[in-house]
Amino acid sequence: MRYKRDEGFRFSFGTPIPVFFTIDDMNNGSIAGTSKGEAKLIDLSPNGMKLSLPLDIAISNQKDVKMTAKFKLSQLEHCIQGKVMWKKNTFNSIFYGIHFSMDEQEQEEMIRDLKEYAKSQYNKNNSAY
Repeated sequence: MRYKRDEGFRFSFGTPIPVFFTIDDMNNGSIAGTSKGEAKLIDLSPNGMKLSLPLDIAISNQKDVKMTAKFKLSQLEHCIQGKVMWKKNTFNSIFYGIHFSMDEQEQEEMIRDLKEYAKSQYNKNNSAY
């Protein structure tokens, strides 16, 4: 699967953020909800995220995989639903691109929290000097 990103920014985490996820739907109902799994949040934008999962999900152009991801950045716990848009296998990880299904208010809330997270990380890294 290929997917072209066109958002304004994407924040890459130096140390991945822990994420809990569930697969909510696969192939329009062939799977309806899974138990909670763990993943790592690699990067984040207002429209999507890149996750590293220990799970190899069978994805093709004919299948829709919808999932819910829960993670905490700074102050808020985010619970975001999205659709898997692409998958990339590497030597020791499997990466997935998730496109969010959220409204503008939820995006703004996440951006504010992401800015707070980035600010706290900057202050933490520069306080050692």
